Amino acid sequence: MAFLKRTLYLNAATFGVLLLADAALPAWSMASTRQEEVFQGVARDESGEIAYIEEHRMIYEDGRPQRNETRYRDAEGREIAVLTSNFATNPYVPNYAFEDRRFGRQDGTFVDGSWVKIYGRADRDAPVQQGMVRLADGMVTGQGLHVYLRDHLDELAEGDAIKQVRFLAPLEGRDFVFRIRRLDAPREAGTVAFGIEADSWFLRLFAPKLEVRYDRDTRRLLSYRGASNLLSAERGVQNVTITYRYPQ
Repeated sequence: MAFLKRTLYLNAATFGVLLLADAALPAWSMASTRQEEVFQGVARDESGEIAYIEEHRMIYEDGRPQRNETRYRDAEGREIAVLTSNFATNPYVPNYAFEDRRFGRQDGTFVDGSWVKIYGRADRDAPVQQGMVRLADGMVTGQGLHVYLRDHLDELAEGDAIKQVRFLAPLEGRDFVFRIRRLDAPREAGTVAFGIEADSWFLRLFAPKLEVRYDRDTRRLLSYRGASNLLSAERGVQNVTITYRYPQ
């Protein structure tokens, strides 16, 4: 039972929608050295009610994501969490810091050469755990998974190729192998959807599959469905569907 609880927390608190907070590259970003894009994601719970709203501010330099700030607000507009990421050192393993201000839960990473410094705590009453993990090929963490998906969108969208990545979870102090595969029958023309799940059959018993959908032309993230990185007000795992809105 202890392992079951830990696996569910991995899915909700360190995998979830963190991968989605980085915006896809807009076409106009290529015209200038530095560009900014502001967009929004609306997360709804299983009953269809608004669980929270994400406000994103992404900075691009030379067409590549450099920094991102995501602020999470509840249905009444109160800020409840914040996530900042810097992709300059490693696009797939960014330096990031996440804090849920309701409970004091925190986690983050910092790339230092061939090592990744990690930290995290479950709530404000828990001690901060720190450690170091060797940076490995195929490793991703936080919003870096979305950057990886965007960079490999064409390859993943064609055929039945399955990609594996090692997702680093700071709160767990280790990485986990996840697999990515294209889902059949896109709901809208010009889009492609992917399923993301644990590679281990045992972990798949406890960690629900995530689904993301992209626009093929703009490479923008359109929607997400699965466990959220934000726990519910009762500190339980919550499944959400997020729809992303971009400026015209």
